[in-house]
Amino acid sequence: MRHLKSKHAGTKKRRKAIIQAALACFSEIGFTETSMEDIRKRSKASTGSIYHHFKSKEKLAAEVYLEGIRDYQSGLISILEEQSYAREGIRSLISHHLKWVEHNVDWSRYLFQKRHWVFMSTAEEDIAEMDRELGRRAEKWFAQFIRSGEIRSLPVDIYVSLILGPCMEFTRQFLFGLSSTPIDETIEVLADAVWQYLAGKQPCEAEQASCLRNMINEDN
Repeated sequence: MRHLKSKHAGTKKRRKAIIQAALACFSEIGFTETSMEDIRKRSKASTGSIYHHFKSKEKLAAEVYLEGIRDYQSGLISILEEQSYAREGIRSLISHHLKWVEHNVDWSRYLFQKRHWVFMSTAEEDIAEMDRELGRRAEKWFAQFIRSGEIRSLPVDIYVSLILGPCMEFTRQFLFGLSSTPIDETIEVLADAVWQYLAGKQPCEAEQASCLRNMINEDN
């Protein structure tokens, strides 16, 4: 039994190394220019090992995409399972997204750029199932705060759009070198903006008066 577990762990580790090597090659050389031999050398795997796990470069490329989605979504799911406070949970979801992008730039670019490539046709069903599972968990998580009156009652797809939509736009700017705001500052600004809306909070009269005075001073 111990031998079987060790063999399984080794196989899993080898598979992950091949995926990481493929991502590095696709990012540095380009998908079209990368050969399976490039990936073999990068991963230090044998040719037989690579083709045992992945029958073609296209199937490997699709799996690189799926592995990125799994890694990203696993963080979101952990937050939905563990976070029992609405405001902290929303901030954690935003933080996870932006920190994941910051620490996985090559994977993030790959997910952005390769979503509709031909080789992705084999991955559509898996992506749809992962998205459905994430949606089910998100719906259950938000429902508890709707019942308690902590947040507005909205469809789950609107929650996702409100929370991750701005993150996706910032991600696009970040990946293409168009952003200048630090990630930590962006997390706080976006988390506060989303919470203000979901909690139905409006600026207090003092804040509104201060903003009005600032606008008048700027005009003068």
